[in-house]
Amino acid sequence: MKKIIPIALLLAASVAAQGSNDEEQGEERPLTTPSQRAAESDYVVLAQLEVYDYEERRDVPVSGDTWVDVLVPYKVPRPAERLKIFEKGHGERKCYFEDADLWTELPRYLLFLVDDPDAEGRELTGHPDGCAVPVVTTTDNQYVVRWPIENMRFDADVESMVQEFEFHGPGSFIDLEDMLSFEREEAIERMHLEPMEERRFRYRYTRGIPLSDFRRLLGAENLTRDRIQRGN
Repeated sequence: MKKIIPIALLLAASVAAQGSNDEEQGEERPLTTPSQRAAESDYVVLAQLEVYDYEERRDVPVSGDTWVDVLVPYKVPRPAERLKIFEKGHGERKCYFEDADLWTELPRYLLFLVDDPDAEGRELTGHPDGCAVPVVTTTDNQYVVRWPIENMRFDADVESMVQEFEFHGPGSFIDLEDMLSFEREEAIERMHLEPMEERRFRYRYTRGIPLSDFRRLLGAENLTRDRIQRGN
C-alpha cells in the first residue's frame, strides 16, 4: 500500500526534478491544446486509476507501471477495458499519479496516451506534454473536468465554459497544510477553493467544465468514429 505524500513536498520535488531535466535536455516544448493532444495521442480515454507500482527516489517516482480501467473510450485503435501505462524518468510532465488510498474509490482522469515500442516491451506511455486531466463527479452524478487545468494551452475562450459545481468523491479535495500561508492564500484564490469546516487546511474544488463540453475541445476529427472499434 502506498503512503500519502504531502502535496507541498510533491510540488517541491517536481520543481526540483524539472529543473534537473531542463538542464540536461534543454527547454521543454510548449504545451499543446486539447485538440492537438488528442490528435497526437493513440488513446484518449476516461479512465479510473486501479493500481500502480513505482520505483521512487526521495519519495519521487522515477519509473514504474500504472493500470487503469477504461470507462469511456474516446479514441482507441481497438477495444480496451484495461490499460497498462509505463513511465520512466522524472519531471512534472511524466505520467505518474498522486498517491491514493487503494482501498477507497479511486480518482478518474481523461488520459492521453501514446504507443511506445521502445518502452522495454510495454505498450503505452503518457503524451509528452502530460497524460492526465483530473475528472471529478458532482453530487448529481455528472462527470466534470476539474478547473483550473495547468498542463494545457487553450486558444478558445474556455473561461466561458467553466461553471461552479458541488463536487464529491475522489479528486474533489486538496490538502494545503504543508504550504506557507501566502502560498495557501494564492492557491485558494487561483483555484477558487472553499474550506471544509470539519478539517482545517482541507479545501474543496468548486469549478470545472462538463466532460461533454470539454470533449468538443478535443475535436471530433481526432476521436474514434467507429462505435464498434471504440468497444461501446
